[in-house]
Amino acid sequence: MKKKISGYLNLTRRNFIKTICTSSAGLMVNPTLPSALFGANSETTSKVSLASVSSYDEVLLKEAVEQSFSNIGGLGDIIKQGDTVGIKINLTGGSAWAIDFQDSSGLHPGASYWTNPTLLKVIGQACKDAGASRLYIVEALSDWESLNNFGYKEVIEHLGATFIDLNYEAPYTDYIQKSVGDKYLIYQELTLNGVFDELDCFISMPKAKQHGATGVTHGMKNLIGTLPIPSGKYNDGAYNRAAIHNIRTHDGVPNNNLCRVILDLNRAMPINLVVNDAIKTVLGSEAPWVRDVRMTPANFDTLIIGKDPVAVDSVSTSVLKFDPMADDNAFPYTSSINYLKLASEQGLGEYDLNKIEIVEL
Repeated sequence: MKKKISGYLNLTRRNFIKTICTSSAGLMVNPTLPSALFGANSETTSKVSLASVSSYDEVLLKEAVEQSFSNIGGLGDIIKQGDTVGIKINLTGGSAWAIDFQDSSGLHPGASYWTNPTLLKVIGQACKDAGASRLYIVEALSDWESLNNFGYKEVIEHLGATFIDLNYEAPYTDYIQKSVGDKYLIYQELTLNGVFDELDCFISMPKAKQHGATGVTHGMKNLIGTLPIPSGKYNDGAYNRAAIHNIRTHDGVPNNNLCRVILDLNRAMPINLVVNDAIKTVLGSEAPWVRDVRMTPANFDTLIIGKDPVAVDSVSTSVLKFDPMADDNAFPYTSSINYLKLASEQGLGEYDLNKIEIVEL
């Protein structure tokens, strides 16, 4: 059963549903995931799977992913035979910061604050097994070394995937304008790489972390990294997305408006699946360049997967032992509104832990 203690979900025991006849302890899986997992199940909207896994061993990750997909109804409702699938990873900040933190912590960035490359390999293969004919791995890179020097290039090549740097128009001739729709909060349309007009399924693969401006950063906020800096639309002349951090419409609070940009991004590019990594992550801040709060390694030994991005982000916040339902300007949303609550009110998904079916492996 679900229990709520001190404002967040009791992680000791949740709504346990046994979906695999074989015990998960020591279970070995085949290199490819069985096709039975890819059948569609209509009752998956706000169901979130939590898998206990303590390392990035590929066999253990395949087991966790296989059972998680089974618990949320398979992938058949989001990936059809011949589909084009995009996976948004997170390599925030570039190689210099990653090397610096790796040297000080002894941790590969994929075991601290970046998407893990082995997990990417497992998810990418699962997409292919589900029927994807084209697989794009996408991110707006700070530098190519971050992709090439930490194992991601090898994974992309192994998968036969195509990498697209979202900062630029290539491989297309120009950016596209993606409509946010009538319920936009900041931007009526967004300037993006043309790959987003090709995708049949869009997957967000972040790390579960805190964030200085928005409180937490998970699957939904990972889409900030789709905005192309060189386009001139979002950078205010800087080599970062300064413009989206300086918006003073609505209530005049830039951090609140950054939260609203997150919702606009999720309307323009709806996420079909979130694979959020809280196996090995960090606490304190989202990246090592944040000077006023130290980023420290943290292990939660948990992989969070679901098709409702708001629900996944809410449960992910509880995995970090924070209250996802906290008030605006209350911890962990110390400097902003609770954008998960706003997203739920705007019809983007469910943030109320009492209304989310949480399945524990």
